[in-house]
Amino acid sequence: MLDLVVIGAGPAGITAALYAGRSKLKTKVFEKLGVGGQLLLTEHIENYPGIYQMKSNDWIDIAKKQLVELKSVELAEDIKVESIECKDGFFNVFFSSQSQSLKQSVETRSVIVASGAQPKRLNLVNEVALTGRGVSYCATCDGPFFKDKEVVVIGGGDTAIEEALYLTRFAKKVTIVHRREELRATAILKEKATSNEKIAFKWESLPVEIIGSKKVEGLKIENVKTAGNETIPCDGVFIFVGFVPDTDFLKNLTDLDKDGYVLTDEEMMSSCDGLFACGDCRKRALKQVVTACGEGALAEYHVEKFLQNKI
Repeated sequence: MLDLVVIGAGPAGITAALYAGRSKLKTKVFEKLGVGGQLLLTEHIENYPGIYQMKSNDWIDIAKKQLVELKSVELAEDIKVESIECKDGFFNVFFSSQSQSLKQSVETRSVIVASGAQPKRLNLVNEVALTGRGVSYCATCDGPFFKDKEVVVIGGGDTAIEEALYLTRFAKKVTIVHRREELRATAILKEKATSNEKIAFKWESLPVEIIGSKKVEGLKIENVKTAGNETIPCDGVFIFVGFVPDTDFLKNLTDLDKDGYVLTDEEMMSSCDGLFACGDCRKRALKQVVTACGEGALAEYHVEKFLQNKI
């Protein structure tokens, strides 16, 4: 019997596991891909107090080292949680290996869900067919493939603008397509983007169709006011229009909002007693590394209180 299962090893899950290990809770961490979560999709951390433009991979390496040195914590990567059952005040967590499809289960007294979220698709014509052939959801992953080429970024929030700025290191031109007449990103990102000579804007426009058969050749857009269409010639289309929480395995177990985010109280407790949530899978206003870490620490703290009350 475990004291705690943590699902996800992004900043929220890592922090929760670190605190659990320091409290000597018998803990297992399941991560379906690799340690880091959304940090794997960005290059630098520069808005975390005490960290000045630290490479995300360096932060991940240090955090993972902290984690694996804790004697009461076991990290299991390449593991996908399939479902969770709650019975008689305990949880059965059913999981499988991503590479072997081997299904198993563990029993635990509490669960922290820190499973994060995945980039949202637009379901444009050719979007799926050309994914990996010019369509991307990660500038850090694919930016170097577009050296001296022209690309389009769809979106106007912080993530979209951060990724657009990163792409200017490689592409000769980056066109941002946004449905509004101004960006939603923070002021400092707006300033950087509008002053960058490599970045152009298509305001009040929506993507309609990705053009190309074997690879991306352009993006057809429509102006929301005039309904006029035009095609932007480009070699790549990067889509940053939000995320979808990875919470399918929680259906019928706890309350989720209409988008699938876990609803919790201030103690990170869900509607299912003993099941907590933190990070990008939880309904919250600000999705940043610093808030994810804070929520991870809070979730573990309240897990301890919960387990003490069960004794």
